[in-house]
Amino acid sequence: MALKVLMAPLRYVQGPDALLQMGGQLQVLGIKNPLILVSPSAKKAVGSTIARGLDAVGIAYGFIDFGGHCTWKEIERVKNACLQGKHDAIVSCGGGKTIDTGRCAATGPAMNVEKTPPEVFERFGAGVACINVPTVAATDASTSAVSLVYTEKGTLEATMVFPTNPTMVFVDTAVIAKSPVRLLVAGMGDALATYFEADMTYRTSSISVQTRAQSTRTAQALARLCFDILMDYGVQAKAEAEAQVPGPGIEAVAEANVLLSGLGFESGGLCACHAVGHAFLHIPEHFKGTPPFHGELVAFGTLNQLVMEGRKPDFLDKIFAFCRAVGLPTTFAGLTLRDLTDEALEKVALVAARDILMQSMTGARSERDEQGRFYDHLEIVNALKATDAYGRAFDGRRPCT
Repeated sequence: MALKVLMAPLRYVQGPDALLQMGGQLQVLGIKNPLILVSPSAKKAVGSTIARGLDAVGIAYGFIDFGGHCTWKEIERVKNACLQGKHDAIVSCGGGKTIDTGRCAATGPAMNVEKTPPEVFERFGAGVACINVPTVAATDASTSAVSLVYTEKGTLEATMVFPTNPTMVFVDTAVIAKSPVRLLVAGMGDALATYFEADMTYRTSSISVQTRAQSTRTAQALARLCFDILMDYGVQAKAEAEAQVPGPGIEAVAEANVLLSGLGFESGGLCACHAVGHAFLHIPEHFKGTPPFHGELVAFGTLNQLVMEGRKPDFLDKIFAFCRAVGLPTTFAGLTLRDLTDEALEKVALVAARDILMQSMTGARSERDEQGRFYDHLEIVNALKATDAYGRAFDGRRPCT
């Protein structure tokens, strides 16, 4: 039988004003002197709340401001501050780049999988506990054992993989409720892919690029729960976010966006949803202004995968209706793409076809062909056009139930 692996954070804490309880949670883990890395917006949103919670139980701490980008220089700066202050944990508060930086600075061993063969570091960071505090529920990255490192100019330079997931993840839903609504919706787009990618990876007996093993039934069940929560609570969560109220919808969807999607993608596997979503970034000249958020791109990639799978119209209607109801893109225009040519779509499709994630799709090759493809890119082109056409013709004829 094939090896199966499940990855997860050691501890997950969620609820309104959860950060006021951070001191007690740190005490449970024996942490006495954390270094708190904060982005400017996170410092304003949660800095005083964290300080009050730690002061209440007498835990020492220090703050350090995030420099803005996850670079080698920034990682080294935070790591050195941690060692010099004799801190026993790094608490990263903010968005993805802040959390990526803190995760790198906190880790012990690490591996850069952008290199071939992978570059192994026996001691990369300070070797202390990693604690993540996402201030938006826009992605599932805070639960994972991966960080992306960029050059000073913003080009991806390394994908760092760590042997363990974060020690603890804090999701304060009172903070999430006050974050931009579009970011919560983008998180739903990222989470929407979880079940379909995990299910496809399982059905093709493929391996997760994170665990390098096959999925457990537990991971499959978590991925399905993620999908069910979105269908049940997605519209309600958006309404609560618009009112800045941490109600039951936000509670449910925050758990889906951050925890269940994180466990599902890492232990269940990724597939065409992410491969296609990422590939759109290779035609930046066709976006009107700034490219969409990660979750918005992945949402369209999910619709594309469902078309590639040949899903029946009644099921497509359900997913298209959900995307329309919460505000996720269902057409090229919804992605703010303009002046698209066949050449541009072929470029997107070829990038996706060469992505190792496509190896999990039904009909994919186990090895790259002479063009470096795991999948016929012309089939992806046809699916992209069909997805856009379905989205333009869709009239919301089925509710998202």
